[in-house]
Amino acid sequence: MTATAEYTVDTVVVGLGAMGAQTLWRLAQRGVDVLGIDAFDPGHAHGSSHGESRIIRTAYLEGTAYVPLAQAAWKGWDELGRESETQVARRCGSVMIGPPDSRVVSGAAESARQHELAHRRYTPAQLSAEFPGHVVVKNEEGLYEGDGGVVFPETAIRAAVRLAQYNGARVWTGTRVRGIIPDASQPRVWVTDREGSAAGTGDRAPTDGAAREQTIRARCVVVTAGAWLPQLLPDLARRLGGLGVERRVLAWFPVTEPDWHDPEHTPVFVRAESDGTAWYGFPSLDGGRTVKIGVHADGASGPGVQRGERVDPDIGPRPADAADAQRLARLAERLRGIDPTPSRLTTCMYTMTQDQHFLIGPHPRVPGLLLGGGFSGHGYKFASAVGRALADLAQQGTTTVPIHPFRPDRLG
Repeated sequence: MTATAEYTVDTVVVGLGAMGAQTLWRLAQRGVDVLGIDAFDPGHAHGSSHGESRIIRTAYLEGTAYVPLAQAAWKGWDELGRESETQVARRCGSVMIGPPDSRVVSGAAESARQHELAHRRYTPAQLSAEFPGHVVVKNEEGLYEGDGGVVFPETAIRAAVRLAQYNGARVWTGTRVRGIIPDASQPRVWVTDREGSAAGTGDRAPTDGAAREQTIRARCVVVTAGAWLPQLLPDLARRLGGLGVERRVLAWFPVTEPDWHDPEHTPVFVRAESDGTAWYGFPSLDGGRTVKIGVHADGASGPGVQRGERVDPDIGPRPADAADAQRLARLAERLRGIDPTPSRLTTCMYTMTQDQHFLIGPHPRVPGLLLGGGFSGHGYKFASAVGRALADLAQQGTTTVPIHPFRPDRLG
């Protein structure tokens, strides 16, 4: 017969992906009695925090409110790199390319203007000369900023969890959280299916022999569960108008002209197509062998094109197929110096809010419950700042990190 045990801790972080790993580190760094829980090992490929690279940019096309958060995030990545003695991020600049009235270019330009960010504008001829790895047509312009670059997601997650454990955090991996139990004074986490963890990555949950079910009582619960957030907090998801989990595909293409895709001289990029597609890519980060691209927003239509394909996170996204390869290969033709046949593909999940902006802050109705979710496919770059903000809120109820525009109570 299965027994049920109760475990007590000051703060529990549910989900140790992008945001949860950073939150756990910040709390442990401050001496908080904190427990982190994840169904998988840190840096896993089952959610939204994998794929080897993420873009960070400051002239933010999605809105001017993100600029201070991006600036805070750079400071956090730099600190994590120093503390862990690991390269978790790299500055190589970023360039936005597209028609001048596209959101990609005009949004970045507005953020640069309002926040007085150093940047350069390029004509089509200048783009072609400066960035020979791009095919540029006459109606396209560019905006370049030097304060852009790459974050290495799996590396950063593992570094943060490692530092958190060094500072006293407990980590339970192989642990499935089934729900959050509201309580007027202390929310509780319901944990079942404790499977243990791979050697060296976490601790086993304390049990009384055969017990496989537990509740964890905490002063504060921070939910950073990514695609599993709608499952854990279904009432909140409905109140916010729904949180959709969608499939996305990433592809790596062989490089034929390494000099054109060298990160020493080539920035990360976002491009806007005339049909409304927004896609992105990186210089070669593996010694000139491949470049990675992906589609953020798909404006195209046609056979095999996936747009908003919903995903059950417990099953995971449908594997990449020939139609995905063909779609991304067509975009890769907009680059020079690569073979437009992908050498490998993978999938990930976007957890989309109603307005495609984030949810960061207190649950609107449950005291002691904090949320970091709904990052809508453009949140990883901010994880170091979001982790600090959630740690501040968990410890003292307030933060100087500029997250007010993303509070969950703005919706519903």
